[in-house]
Amino acid sequence: MQKFLFSTLLLTSTLPLLAQKADSLAQQSYLQVYRRAIQYDDMPSAAYALTNYLMMGGQAQFKDTLAVIYYRSGNPNGSYKLAKEIHEGDPKNVTALSLLADISGRAGDTKTSLEWYEKLCVLAPQPFNVYQMATRQFILERIGECRASLNKVVADSVNARKESVSLEIGSGQNENVPVLAAAYNMLGALAYRDKKTEEAKRYYELAVKEFPDFVIARQNLEGMKPKPASKPAAAAKPKS
Repeated sequence: MQKFLFSTLLLTSTLPLLAQKADSLAQQSYLQVYRRAIQYDDMPSAAYALTNYLMMGGQAQFKDTLAVIYYRSGNPNGSYKLAKEIHEGDPKNVTALSLLADISGRAGDTKTSLEWYEKLCVLAPQPFNVYQMATRQFILERIGECRASLNKVVADSVNARKESVSLEIGSGQNENVPVLAAAYNMLGALAYRDKKTEEAKRYYELAVKEFPDFVIARQNLEGMKPKPASKPAAAAKPKS
């Protein structure tokens, strides 16, 4: 009887350990699926595997990774919701702030996007982030703040040359340009807005110097050239 009780107690006491081991094996299995999916750029499978990994009690640090996967797989709403949840638990999570700022901006909510970028730039003042903040300030007519942000980008020229940003040319086409060149181009737009044509020209030229293939900056320069005066119409010959 004592032997039976001992065996029963032993089995009962090992159940939690067995469950933990099973959970651990399941977690490792899901992580393997996730890593293989990422290797082949299979975002839906990666999201499925990581979701199950987290549901099995996996490390919470993978939540921001899942938010990025949602973003990359074309699920901005899911990415935004998860990023906001992460931010509420960890206000200094840079990945979450980056997603919140970008997604709200793409959705057309410029004011909210700027608020997120303002928080992000305190923690991660890289030229790319500061430039994105400047674009929101420009749209919202916060011109003084926009100019100050762009000057910060220019002041960090070494890193601003290394980072790039995608700008829309038109007709659904984009061009990738160094952040420094983009900042010079926007400074030119601000100067042109204030009717400071020589200053605007100088900034546009700096933008092209930084990136010779900069279509938008070249178009801006071309638009500043004086248009040739139209020739007067030839006088009509008198009828005979």
